[in-house]
Amino acid sequence: MNELLEFLGQNKTDVGMLIFLMLFSMGIALFLTIIFGGLFNLKFPNWLFFAVCPLLIGVSFFIDDRLPLPVLLLLFVSVFFFGIIGMIFSGIRSSKEEKIEREKFNRKHNIPKTTFKEKMLGLLVFAGIFGTFILLAKTENLKLLFLLIPGFILIKSIFFPSNKSKFMRLQSILPTSKVNALAMGQVEVEGDLEQIEPIISPYFSKPCIGYFYKIEKESPRDDDGRTTYSTVFTECKTGKFKIKDETGSVVVDGEGLEFYFDRVDKQAGGKMRYSETYLQPNDYMLLIGNATSDNGDTIIQKGSSDTVFGIAIPRSISFRNKYKPLLDSFLATLFFISLLLLFIILN
Repeated sequence: MNELLEFLGQNKTDVGMLIFLMLFSMGIALFLTIIFGGLFNLKFPNWLFFAVCPLLIGVSFFIDDRLPLPVLLLLFVSVFFFGIIGMIFSGIRSSKEEKIEREKFNRKHNIPKTTFKEKMLGLLVFAGIFGTFILLAKTENLKLLFLLIPGFILIKSIFFPSNKSKFMRLQSILPTSKVNALAMGQVEVEGDLEQIEPIISPYFSKPCIGYFYKIEKESPRDDDGRTTYSTVFTECKTGKFKIKDETGSVVVDGEGLEFYFDRVDKQAGGKMRYSETYLQPNDYMLLIGNATSDNGDTIIQKGSSDTVFGIAIPRSISFRNKYKPLLDSFLATLFFISLLLLFIILN
């Protein structure tokens, strides 16, 4: 360091070197313009640094002909210094702007804030996973992760099934009831839909029996250049309607009804993509819900919070029921083969 300072202090600058240093400082000026304009988001004349940097070199020459080189070095170092500070500042600013936009989005769509209890639960789960990893690493038993991960997946699928899994499981054991012979309790009905109280979809303003609305945000392109989207908001809403078969029709209170079919009826957008799926009159559907009596009339609605209340396309359900046993057999065989291989690896 002392040798560098001594070298800089001993070298005098002539006019030719001065001109070269002033021209070189123009490149530094370009980087400083980008940093202060882009990262710090400051407004100033584009020519400012292109005038200031050469001017500093020139003024330092008239003060002492040994100063231009140290001044140029300081300007060069300032690029890295202000660049690092600028990236930190830009990151903080972007984070704040994203938080403001997210809060506006949540207020617009009535998305509740994450509760303290949910945050603590997520933190405990993360701490448990991280602690397990550290413990296995310290005891040199990381290979046990090959058993723990499938075990967690199996426990979740058995004891904490998704609503769709509950619907599919119940559909496979419930008999399809005729409308004129509905018993009270959980029922499965198949037939055409009739509109009673039409509702308007939020984005395309389409009148319908019910809709599933989804907003997706474009994610960075993957390695193959394909565009992917991540879901940021969903809403499912259904009004009152009827479902009828050859024996009659029954009223359905659609509040809380979930859609268990993959179909997009309308879609638009670029960076933010908006999709809507509709339930419409004359759609032929399979419905599972809770049949109850309403002033002597039968009505199907959602029961308690943990009961199934969903709708699906019968054709898709039939296809699934046809090939599900084959898939289950394949997965069960694959699972036991995997366990056998893991046992061999661990021992």
